[in-house]
Amino acid sequence: MAARYGAGQYEDAFSAARLQNWEVPQPGGQRPTPRDGSTQILVNDRGHLLPSVPRSQASPWGSFLGTWDMPPRIPPAKLNLTARSAHAAARLTACLRASAALTGACNGLRAEVTGKLP
Repeated sequence: MAARYGAGQYEDAFSAARLQNWEVPQPGGQRPTPRDGSTQILVNDRGHLLPSVPRSQASPWGSFLGTWDMPPRIPPAKLNLTARSAHAAARLTACLRASAALTGACNGLRAEVTGKLP
């Protein structure tokens, strides 16, 4: 037994000659055809957008809300108003409407309100 193991001792068992699974290779394709048209330059040598390129007014980092940007109380994702009093239901729905940043963020709240008040 060898003191040092090489990868060849395991690879030989899976060679095509030992497994007897000879296959005819697929014919190679021709060289790819070049695309028509030209490349439009969007940035200068320093990597800044050129003045002619339209800029988006949205934040490049998206609308993600961090922990400190979220409201102190987050309402539940599924809200059932059937078993709640009118005061409790009004408080929860007001909490949903109050935080526009939380409902508009990409990681924000998508609440589903079901049921009706008694």
